Amino acid sequence: MTINPNFPQMEYGWGALWNCNAGASPIDRYVDITGRTYGTVGTQRGRQYELDLVQSGTLRASLTNKDGSLDPNNQSGPWAGNIWPYQPLRVRAQWPPTANILDPWIANGGDGSALGTISGGAVGQDVYSVTDSTGGSIVASASAFSGANVFQFAVPASQPVGNRICHTPQPAVTPGVTYSLTIHVRNVTDSTTLDVKPFISWYGPPPSVAPTTNVYGSPVTLTGSSTATGWATLTLTATAPANPYGMDVGLAVATSPGSTCNVQVDAWQLEKSATPSAFVSPGTWYPMYSGYVERWPQKWALDNTFGLVEATGVDTFALLSQRLLRDPLTEEIYRRNPTFLYTLGDPSQVESFADATGNYSAAPISSSKYGPGTLTSGNQITSASPSGAYTGAASSVVTIANTNPGTPIPGPASYISLSKVGIKGPKGGTATWTRMVAFRYAGPTPTDRAVIWSTMDKQRSGGLPSGSQIWFAIDNAGKFYIAMGGPSNNTAAFYPSVAGVSVSVNDGNWHLAGISMNATTGDVWVTIDNVQTHWGSASASNPTGCQSDALGNWIDDTTGNGSVWNFQGDISYAIEFPTALGPTDFGSIYNAWKSSFSGDSTDQRYARILTYAGYGGPSSIQTGVTRRMGPMVTGGQDALSALADIVITENGEHFVDRQGILTFRSRAARYNATSAVYTFGENEAAGEFPYEEVELDFDPTHLANLVQVTQSSTNQIFTGADATSQTNYFPRTMQRDVNSTSALECQDAANYLVSRYRNPLARVSALRLHPSANPTLWPMCLSLELGTRVRIMRRPLGAATIQIDAFVEKIEWSVDDKGEAFVTLQCSPIDPQPYGEFAAWHTTLKTTVASGVTSITVNASQDTTNPLAMQLPAGTSLTLGQGSVNTETVTVLSVGATSPGWTSAVITLSAATTKSHTAGDLINEVLPAGTSSPTAFDSLAKFDSVAFSY
Repeated sequence: MTINPNFPQMEYGWGALWNCNAGASPIDRYVDITGRTYGTVGTQRGRQYELDLVQSGTLRASLTNKDGSLDPNNQSGPWAGNIWPYQPLRVRAQWPPTANILDPWIANGGDGSALGTISGGAVGQDVYSVTDSTGGSIVASASAFSGANVFQFAVPASQPVGNRICHTPQPAVTPGVTYSLTIHVRNVTDSTTLDVKPFISWYGPPPSVAPTTNVYGSPVTLTGSSTATGWATLTLTATAPANPYGMDVGLAVATSPGSTCNVQVDAWQLEKSATPSAFVSPGTWYPMYSGYVERWPQKWALDNTFGLVEATGVDTFALLSQRLLRDPLTEEIYRRNPTFLYTLGDPSQVESFADATGNYSAAPISSSKYGPGTLTSGNQITSASPSGAYTGAASSVVTIANTNPGTPIPGPASYISLSKVGIKGPKGGTATWTRMVAFRYAGPTPTDRAVIWSTMDKQRSGGLPSGSQIWFAIDNAGKFYIAMGGPSNNTAAFYPSVAGVSVSVNDGNWHLAGISMNATTGDVWVTIDNVQTHWGSASASNPTGCQSDALGNWIDDTTGNGSVWNFQGDISYAIEFPTALGPTDFGSIYNAWKSSFSGDSTDQRYARILTYAGYGGPSSIQTGVTRRMGPMVTGGQDALSALADIVITENGEHFVDRQGILTFRSRAARYNATSAVYTFGENEAAGEFPYEEVELDFDPTHLANLVQVTQSSTNQIFTGADATSQTNYFPRTMQRDVNSTSALECQDAANYLVSRYRNPLARVSALRLHPSANPTLWPMCLSLELGTRVRIMRRPLGAATIQIDAFVEKIEWSVDDKGEAFVTLQCSPIDPQPYGEFAAWHTTLKTTVASGVTSITVNASQDTTNPLAMQLPAGTSLTLGQGSVNTETVTVLSVGATSPGWTSAVITLSAATTKSHTAGDLINEVLPAGTSSPTAFDSLAKFDSVAFSY
């Protein structure tokens, strides 16, 4: 293979074996279609301005298709039936280019990473083992063939022939190309021998999880020695088929071993050549783009003899934009695959209630043998107190007003018959199940009990159920409980409690109750309003063989639907799950139901949305600075828009990075980026990277001097304004929704945005880099990522030097088949305001003191310009010996005089110390509870000089 030393080795990998893969970019098993690229391939990621929404990263590529191989309608093509929209596409570049196309980490036995177990499945660390149950390990070796580390894999006795000792499916396969594999191995277990052989395997056709074709090299016997320093060199040459879906290379067992041994592997080399060459450590593979082929449009030229596919690619954001979310309660329920879900939010005057899962028919309203009570639908959610309702789902509820509520007196009653749609107790009497229901009791305190939901079999004793049964009920003290028994009458009353005190629900407010059973382990969990109580050894109470199921009352079908212990109030969300939920599940469902997860931090909310959307790929989510968001309002919103709303509240950024990792950064990321990573300019001797063109604009696009921030949960508007800016530029309004529960944070947001955008800012409309003309730029260009802080230097002839510090907002690549490559950046300016570090006042003790002293000498603290007496007024509490065994709290009486640049100072205390302290001990202001570091007690590390909390 001919290598251009000034241009990276490119790989355009198409995932013919994969589907959209839940939004994850696979790290292996690709088809290399680099040879089909024609003309220019372009990628684009990011946004124009920092206030804009980030769009899906895109790719455009012309692929030659003269043979029709990439025609989705070609039923005789090499990948027939397996060309689909949203199959993965990755673009990578190896620099410097080498014959060895493996990743350096793989080729060099894990060099550069920590010793220990191999974390197979990570990007760039795509090594696995069939023989070693741990996946293998990285060990240090003074006699490594390359570098300082080697891979080590266990091979237990009696391993079948062909089992893979180590392998990697990382490289993309080019159809019809001949490959040569070289691998260096040794056996380091004394008194053992092992026959091994190299292999190259091909995936497909058809696409498969395991390779379908294996090519093996000649076996080699490895004689074990724990002091071995030499290596056996194994080689193999094989030609890829015309229709592969991926490749796998490595080392396999050639003869089943008689005893267990350990094999070390190093210096792997895979090259596109019919002849193996000497090992070279490969260049680094830099990811440039990870996404999906969205379309395969075709066109033909030259009298229909030259076919092209104008492929277009998108990243994970495009997938998320198509996923419509439901309200958070519904999302939490559906995550757990409910058996049925009767929300009871049906319109008024219906005669039956729909199962939202579609598994069962609509459950009808029925009457007891004593006649109907009152049961109406379409009613508003009400409660006795403002905090007594729930907000997790905007739906109506069912209201029941049966006679004689909470008494043992039979009387007319209406209820919802689950029995009539085939629901008779937990589905099939299975060993694991969960039931939940929301209710509001509006009747008087029961004289006996009021039953919300009942199911039972036909066994009776003295007119009462004596076999399988479940009752959701309220007792004569207004306490909630669940009565449950199995077919052998092992009935027990399960009261959820806090410190032994049962939970009262006789308050006219809404409550969410549930019970889960695992009959295999005997575990029962009962919950009411996120109060969970556990019982063990309860397998005999599992109610199997139930014959009736009534929602809204106690109904006995053996007496012709007799009713007693009637219910009065509201009900909603009757649910059954086929699994036994535990405290975490109950807690998530409750928080969704009660408050729509109000109180989430932005990072928690971001991760929650990804889970609801079904995203299965890697993510990098920073801890958000906004710690308490308002309710989650996602019903009918697409997932990408929901994520964008979180980013707006946080004032952070998010994007899909070069290798397909979904990235969320808090506003602290840019606050804390205080220096440029790269400087662009013509002074290469000073480490500047040269550019070809730059376009600067003193841009008023986002000029704003009247900012209106709306608090999403209350619609209250907070205003920030700058009169001088309004005079200079005319009033310019910016409106923004911030979903924080803190009114102070919303006001800070308005003030910050005014301080940031009250004046126009110099922006970099375009900065063009040309790495193909200057190869020293390649490592920097291939490492660029969105959000990187950079500096642009411009030295116009005869004019003042221009210096702009900015953040990279947009990256565009243009790479053609003639060896040209350009990178164009768009950058937004850094915040023009200075930042300050906010932390507790802190320093160290200058001289050792004994107990009983009333003054101490301290070293300089952070501010040596202003007098220390201004920083520590009389009455300030200090902690001496923070984190030591002699920690104590003292009070400042006075502080000695200091002058600018002071290096030590004397502090007089209001009372004598009670403990001794050593020079160098930490001294600081008293910290908040749960905090131990005076330098980091505030999660907001750096702030604008105007807006100190946003």
